[in-house]
Order: sequence, then structure tokens, then C-alpha cells
Amino acid sequence: MFQSLNSALKGQIGSDSDNSGLILVSHTPTASPSGVIVSFVGSSLASGQPVCLVTLHNTWGHYCNIGNKLGLNLRQQQEQGNVKVVDGLKLLSGLLDADSDHSVYQSTTGHNKPEEDGHKDTASNLIKQAVQSWKENGQRFQLILENVSSFLSMGVHRRDIDVFVNYCRSLTGRCIHSKCSSLSGRCTTSNCGSLIVITTVEEHDDDANHLTITIAHSASLHVAMQPLSMGQSREIHGQLTISAFDRGCPSHCLPNVQHFHYKLEEKNMKLFAPGTSPNIL
Repeated sequence: MFQSLNSALKGQIGSDSDNSGLILVSHTPTASPSGVIVSFVGSSLASGQPVCLVTLHNTWGHYCNIGNKLGLNLRQQQEQGNVKVVDGLKLLSGLLDADSDHSVYQSTTGHNKPEEDGHKDTASNLIKQAVQSWKENGQRFQLILENVSSFLSMGVHRRDIDVFVNYCRSLTGRCIHSKCSSLSGRCTTSNCGSLIVITTVEEHDDDANHLTITIAHSASLHVAMQPLSMGQSREIHGQLTISAFDRGCPSHCLPNVQHFHYKLEEKNMKLFAPGTSPNIL
């Protein structure tokens, strides 16, 4: 996986057991986060944590192809039950047919009108079903929502997307296994997993930008991928900003921010401090 990225992230969030909050990955249309997402998946699997991936923008096959390039057989991991996939684009079509007075949360949880209680095959219900067994066994896991900005193009209100994200965050919350803290290799913190949310930032799309800002307020870690301000470069593909918030710090504390330039290679993502690219020095 992307070793330099993993090292930079671990320097911000500490050990894997601390990685139990909400992680936001934002990007622009010209800075694809696909490799970063697969790197998150690979790192989670390498530490023995299963992954639930909700696809909202790219297909499962897209990530399998990237995984193959990085030496990670995601289809095999899926067959072994280490990776579960929820096809959000197909499942969320039901939300568009729902009454306009129902939010995403109302349409995907048990708090619905009686006539809609029979609608079980919605995205949130299947996400809950996918992670339920892991929670019951006290097993840490990773839940990835890719890409929630796609909801906006479907006509879903920004407020409802935020509620949906909070619902998914609750799924990675307190472990329900009464003895999980005593099980070797099991969940030892108040949370059973981490939630990774992907958003798209566009210059002239206020809704998309406000969505990212709203989620960033709840994130313990924000990874922002942006193009170079001076334009495209053959040796530097973009800039990466990692902002980490200390959950134990008072609300007025500022985040710890690191700035990098990056270059994507076939099987790697090189990070270096701005102005220190080997091709510049």
C-alpha cells in the first residue's frame, strides 16, 4: 500500500487502536482519491480489520482493478468475508421514489411511516446488516462511504446527507459485545471501528463545499487532496493536506496540520514537503 501516506497518517492518529473516529477524505474533480481509498482498505485488512465499502460513485470493479495494481486481491478478500460491499447507487434508487417529506435517515432506519416499514432493502439497513456480526463479535472494522457528494446529484438534501453520515457513524460507535475488552485482538476502546467519508469539493458548487465543511467539523482527521495552484506538473500531481484534531483537547484547540506534495506512481504514492521534490533539488 502507500507506505509514505500510511506513515504520515499514523504520525497524526497514533496507533491503530486510536483510529476510531470519523476520517474525511476530500478531493477535487481532478484529484482522484481512488488509490487512497484502496490504501485505507489494504491497511485495515493488514491489521486484521474487515472493511465495509459503500460504493456511491465508482464501481466495485473499479477498486478491484486498482487493488490488483497495488498487489491486493479485493475479490478474494470479499469471498473470504473480509470485505463487504454495499452498492449504494442501486439501493438508493428507492430513496428517490420515497415521499419528499422523508429524510435519508427516516427512509433508511426503523423510524418510518407504517406503510414504508416493509422497505428493508435500503442502503442503511444493508450497511447495518453488513457490520452487525462484527459488532456482535467485538471485532474492529472500517466503514467507507464513497462518495457522499454523489447524493447531491440525486437530489438529496445536504441536511439529509449529514444525518445519514451521522447514522453510519453510530454504526462504528460503542461495541455491543459485553466481553469484547477481554478478547485478544478485539475491540478495546469505546468504538468498534472507524468511519471514512469521501467528498468532492468543487469551486462553484456551494452545496458540495458546505457538505465537506459540515462533515469536517465532526472529523478527527481530514485528508484534503487538491491540484497544484500553478497548474498541472509531470513530476508533482497535487498537494495533500492532513489536519488532525485531538479528541481530548478543548474545542478551541487548533488542528495539527501537515502539508505535502504528492506524486502518484503505478504502485505507490510519494509524499514530500513542498519544494523538496527530487526533480527540483
